[in-house]
Amino acid sequence: MKRLLVVCAASLLPCFLVSAQEADNSGRSVELSVIPRLDLNPIFSTEKGGGGEFTLGNTSLYSLIEGNLTENLSFSVCNHWAGFDSVSDFFATTKDLYGNTFRSDDTNWLDWAYLTYTFGNFSLTLGKDMVTTGGLEFDDYDFEVHPSLVSSYWNNFSCYQWGGKFAFTTPSESDAIGFQVTTSPYGERPFSSKLFNYSVEWRGNHGILETIWSATAVGVDKGEFQPVFALGQRLNFDSWTVGLDAFSVVGDEEEILRKGITLMPSLMYSPSDKLEVLAKGGYENYALDTVEDLTWKRWWGGLAMHWYPLQDSRDLRVHAVAAYDNFLSTVSLTLGVLYNLTFGF
Repeated sequence: MKRLLVVCAASLLPCFLVSAQEADNSGRSVELSVIPRLDLNPIFSTEKGGGGEFTLGNTSLYSLIEGNLTENLSFSVCNHWAGFDSVSDFFATTKDLYGNTFRSDDTNWLDWAYLTYTFGNFSLTLGKDMVTTGGLEFDDYDFEVHPSLVSSYWNNFSCYQWGGKFAFTTPSESDAIGFQVTTSPYGERPFSSKLFNYSVEWRGNHGILETIWSATAVGVDKGEFQPVFALGQRLNFDSWTVGLDAFSVVGDEEEILRKGITLMPSLMYSPSDKLEVLAKGGYENYALDTVEDLTWKRWWGGLAMHWYPLQDSRDLRVHAVAAYDNFLSTVSLTLGVLYNLTFGF
């Protein structure tokens, strides 16, 4: 049913475009972006005799359609059409994207598709959207992210869910408060599982300080919730950006979430509009349920360089990444290209 809705929306898109061209003063506009990414990602084990592997990292194909239907009504649709991280099984990720179409416990080809109605300083959003959580890390587009520099929470929590969000922005636009109800990734099907998340978020922008703080009650079972607190803060200077994410959980491949702590400091240096150098690290810790007084610990860190070679444009990004993960005992090297091809109507 969800796929049918998106196909119907795509079939109506030309009508919106013609209407927008005929009535430029109506507030209607549409922007389409096609975003391919290619990564080459060798991974080396630091253990004696550990060997290594070659992957395609975050190689993928996305599209993003956004626009205004009226002065008050806007929409956004992001599709993850393909993913190619494995060399040995080239289409494995892409097959999973379409195989998970009607599931809520894993990602699929439709990241989000929602409508937002704005009235005064208030807004109401309905559809599939990102769960209000994850601080600064979840605020980046998935196609921009470097997998070797993200947390296990980002990797294991299926953050795109169906629901609604009500938000208020102060007249100064320095603060925004949002309340959201969404389906839970602990359920196999979005609504039939009857598991939901309840979130509240504060986004602040005060001088050099930017904040994304949230609290979410994640529905784990009927009547059972896992609290998740995510505190993201960033200081923005002329050429430097200093950030810190702190989560009250750690991601787990089997359990999705475990109560623990995740800390991720980051430092970005931008000497010009053409170059960025990012240093990012992370530390995760949670107590094991099966062994008393024993904790699971992981830390990682690395450097990423982003170069934007086009004149007066950041649509083309060439990136290089080097990272180390102590839990996996691996060094990951990535060289890649990301291109954002945009059409405005």
